Amino acid sequence: MTSTQPMLAFLSNGGASGARIHAHDWSAHAVGPIGAWPAALRTSLGIVLGSSFPTFLAWGPELSLFFNDAYVPMLGNKSDAALGRPLSEVWDEVWDSVGPYARRVMEGESFFFENFATQLQRHGYPEQAWFTFSYSPVRDDGGIVRGVLCTCIETTDKLRALAMHKEAEERLALSLEASGNIGTWSYDLKTGATHVDERFARLFQVDAALARDGTALVRFTDMIHPADRPAVLAAIDHAIITETLYDTEYRIPQRSGSEVWVNARGKVFTDPESGARRFAGIAIDITDRKRAEQARLESERRADDSARRLDVLLDASPVGIVYVDPDGRMLVANAHNRQIWGQHPAPGAVHEYAEWKGWWPAATDRAGQRVAAAEWPLARVLAGQDSAAGIFEIEPFDAPGTRKTILVRAAAIRDEAGAMAGAVAANMDISAQVEAERAMKDSEAKFRLIANVIPQMVWSADATGLNDYLNTRWQEFTGLPQERIGGNGWVEIVHPDDLPRLVALWQQSIATGEPFDIEHRVLHHSGGYRWMLNRAEPFVDAAGKATRWMGTVTDIHDKKTGEEELRAQARRKDEFLAMLAHELRNPLAPISNAAQLLSMAAHDPQRVRQSSEVIIRQVRHMTSLVDDLLDVSRVKRGLVQLERERVDIKSVVASAVEQARPLVEARRHALDLHVDAAGGWVHGDRIRLVQVIANLLNNAAKYTAQGGRIALSVVPAGDAGQDAVAISVRDNGIGIDRTVLPHVFELFTQAERTPDRSQGGLGLGLALVHSLVQLHGGRVEAHSEGLGMGSTFTVTLPTVKGAPVAAAGRQAIPVRLAAGAGKRILVVDDNVDAAQSLADILRSLGHQVATAHDSHDALAKAQAAWPEVFILDIGLPDIDGYALARRLRDGAGARPATYLALTGYGQAHDRVLARTAGFDHHFVKPVDFGALVDVIERGPA
Repeated sequence: MTSTQPMLAFLSNGGASGARIHAHDWSAHAVGPIGAWPAALRTSLGIVLGSSFPTFLAWGPELSLFFNDAYVPMLGNKSDAALGRPLSEVWDEVWDSVGPYARRVMEGESFFFENFATQLQRHGYPEQAWFTFSYSPVRDDGGIVRGVLCTCIETTDKLRALAMHKEAEERLALSLEASGNIGTWSYDLKTGATHVDERFARLFQVDAALARDGTALVRFTDMIHPADRPAVLAAIDHAIITETLYDTEYRIPQRSGSEVWVNARGKVFTDPESGARRFAGIAIDITDRKRAEQARLESERRADDSARRLDVLLDASPVGIVYVDPDGRMLVANAHNRQIWGQHPAPGAVHEYAEWKGWWPAATDRAGQRVAAAEWPLARVLAGQDSAAGIFEIEPFDAPGTRKTILVRAAAIRDEAGAMAGAVAANMDISAQVEAERAMKDSEAKFRLIANVIPQMVWSADATGLNDYLNTRWQEFTGLPQERIGGNGWVEIVHPDDLPRLVALWQQSIATGEPFDIEHRVLHHSGGYRWMLNRAEPFVDAAGKATRWMGTVTDIHDKKTGEEELRAQARRKDEFLAMLAHELRNPLAPISNAAQLLSMAAHDPQRVRQSSEVIIRQVRHMTSLVDDLLDVSRVKRGLVQLERERVDIKSVVASAVEQARPLVEARRHALDLHVDAAGGWVHGDRIRLVQVIANLLNNAAKYTAQGGRIALSVVPAGDAGQDAVAISVRDNGIGIDRTVLPHVFELFTQAERTPDRSQGGLGLGLALVHSLVQLHGGRVEAHSEGLGMGSTFTVTLPTVKGAPVAAAGRQAIPVRLAAGAGKRILVVDDNVDAAQSLADILRSLGHQVATAHDSHDALAKAQAAWPEVFILDIGLPDIDGYALARRLRDGAGARPATYLALTGYGQAHDRVLARTAGFDHHFVKPVDFGALVDVIERGPA
């Protein structure tokens, strides 16, 4: 039986989804078994599985669902049970809105939707989602719509991000409007245009309308104080080039002679919709703050030296520091504290700490709750604790909506008597550290999620080679807990024959830092070993030393065994071709010898007769070989039409025995027949059934040593409640090796021959038997205990009840020789021997025969003496036989003739071509002379 692998090529790049389709039992499904799938389904499904975009195919009247790996995440919890189910059942919650479009696509329409909103329940709860997708009809070879092809991309995250971005911009605009002293600016990096709002325009004394419409950036930078301008320009360039935060302070001289202090902050942004880049930010009027700072500095300069040194120390401190008196009134706050908290107030008592916005952080019992005034570390210390600390999320006073994470430590200040004199607190911004830790946890979580989703088994090892991570696929594959195969426990699941090489290669990779790559077998939870591809790459440090290994193990068992099967099939094919060459050369030798004898003994009638019989016998043998080849080909391709009738199985067996008897008797076998009296009637082709039984009998005779025993039995049989008859052929011959037994009905398979190859044949008989029995709705089985133990072949056929219906009789066409003058015949064949030998036979029957070996010679001889019969070869060198027949008919006029095609091409389409070209009959070489003579004598059609 031929392999079905090429039929499944459309699944080869299908990943996990392709493997699931291949493993699924489709025999009871509406789409039927894979082998019967139409080309349109296989082609469309191959496109779906090979696509990188999430894609599904809904096929047939029920819209049965097929999908690729990229579509699996969209199915969520539905993915395990979705394959092959109707689309309306998989997405029943949205079918009212999607179904009408699917039905219209089945009527030939196509649709495209962008950001289509729907509510799904793919994770066990309702969720709003948006998709961009296209529906297209899938047509078969006849143009009829058979399915729906959909490419689908989820845009939920994108739309939500855009909505959040828009909301954030609106909140920012409201906040800026409420502030009164904060202006905004935006510099387009592509066009160079600068746009500012009215508050920013007022700071720079620029017309507001002009600023909104856009103007050059230099118009604003030129108005900065000359002493501050170089630093500002350098800060702008640095922020744009490095895309880092821009934060600077500078002065703007006013027409009144005064100066306005501005704190400008910004960065480079990328528009989420258009992708355009702009340098944008805010400008805050900090004149009052600067004046207050200047006043404070002036006051500090007037303070004593110790106070100045303390203030300098506080401002230089990398943490925010505040001092409070026993009532909680803030006495001192350094500059870094204001960097953390913004322009914060100076509370006069503990209850005013409520103005400071803080929340308990994640991973605490009160995560997300507001920090009360009395819960701040300073308040707790003033309440009696010697020290207190905490981590909090805060919102700076001048940055609404912004969150920072800070660490606060507070301690009490007591006088000599131990009485509370106040408290000091240190604030440290740890946002970057917390964000880094969060990013690390998110990265690890993503890695574990990806590692558990991919079909491969993932592992990692430290620099010493000790395994320290396995994804969940290991437990699914081996059935063992991860703790058991972690560390070095994996050695117990590797095939013992593969383990030494694997360990040696792994130790070499650890020692040299080279990539690790090996194929080996791993124990599956089913109890068998499967071939795996194990690969790993090292992580190296700055010195080039491997610090960690990451690897994957991929199941390649099916691929590896498939390659072995292909190699086995190739070997069987090569053996068959060698056998075919041998079998075709064998009859050529006696034919050649006989031809030599004919040329040497032309006047010896007995030698001529013997040589002719040799040639005829060997030609019949070669014809039988070619017929076997063509018969198998036609049956395998489904081109054989059975002429069914009610057939008595006893008469079939009798005819088969009669055909096989000469070979059985020639090898002196004992043939035992046991035919049940009831017999049985089958609905089938009598000739083909005789061919099946005779083939099995001939095989038994060939592969049984002379003087052996062959038993043929016919008994009733039952199969799943259906009446049947079983025909068994048993012999005590050479038997069948157990490794060959599963393949005996396949093409290119034949048991070992004896050195003299005395059995003959091409080994096609059993393949033909298997196919013909299947066409009759039956089955054939082979059994053998091994070499030298004989073989048994059993054919089981369904029987029919009732009286037999007489079949129309078939009459053989008798061979009738021409008499008298006979017919005028022209034989045209470029093979001189073939043309001459056929002409000699026809002349011996009394016909007048001329020959030609090319089309031009044939046309000339036909015009000189018009024949009554043309016998034309098709494969002529100049003009082929089809064109020659057309020319002869065109030039015939009123002269009648019979046109016969004689060719080596005998397929059904060759007969159609001959009929179209004007031939009356089509004969295949070597010709049946009885049929040829009968047609010649009947005259023109």
